[in-house]
Amino acid sequence: MERRIKPRLVTLEATGAIICFVGGLLAGVVGTLLTASAWILGAEQHPWVRGLGTALLVVTIPLLIFAGYCMDWMERDSKKTLRPTSHR
Repeated sequence: MERRIKPRLVTLEATGAIICFVGGLLAGVVGTLLTASAWILGAEQHPWVRGLGTALLVVTIPLLIFAGYCMDWMERDSKKTLRPTSHR
């Protein structure tokens, strides 16, 4: 019986990890820039800039945690598929 191993870049786990990791990094950078610009410009002129910057900074943490979970999920699945089976 032959087992096929899925290509690693096509799996749901790898795709989720990459998207969440990049999204988390981008959310952190954009959130930092928006928060800093709200401090410089003053929150009175653009109140939504401060709120959006804070929201993006808060979203960064769950995105990075979920990226780590997807990478762990991918590693667990790869160990299951590579485990040798005994043929009797």
